[in-house]
Amino acid sequence: MNHYLFLARSVTNAQEMLKVLENAGVPTKIRRASLGMTERGCGYSLEVAEQRFLQAQDALLRSGMRPVKVFFVSDGKRREVEV
Repeated sequence: MNHYLFLARSVTNAQEMLKVLENAGVPTKIRRASLGMTERGCGYSLEVAEQRFLQAQDALLRSGMRPVKVFFVSDGKRREVEV
C-alpha cells in the first residue's frame, strides 16, 4: 500500500501531530523513523494513506504544525517529497 510519512522532530511533536490528524478524521499511525530519514539517527514519523495526503497536509498547516520532512513510500521504496 502506498503511503506518506510525515517526519516529526520528537515523540511529543509526533503525538501532537497525531491529535491534529485524528481530529481532522485522518487515520494515522506513529512509527519509528527508519535509518536515513533523519540526520540524528532517531525520530518518529506519522504514516498516512496516499489518498489522505492532501487532507493531512491541510490539517497540519491549518494547525501551524509543519513536518521536518515528508516521504512517499511505494513498493517498499521511499523518496523525499517537497511540500
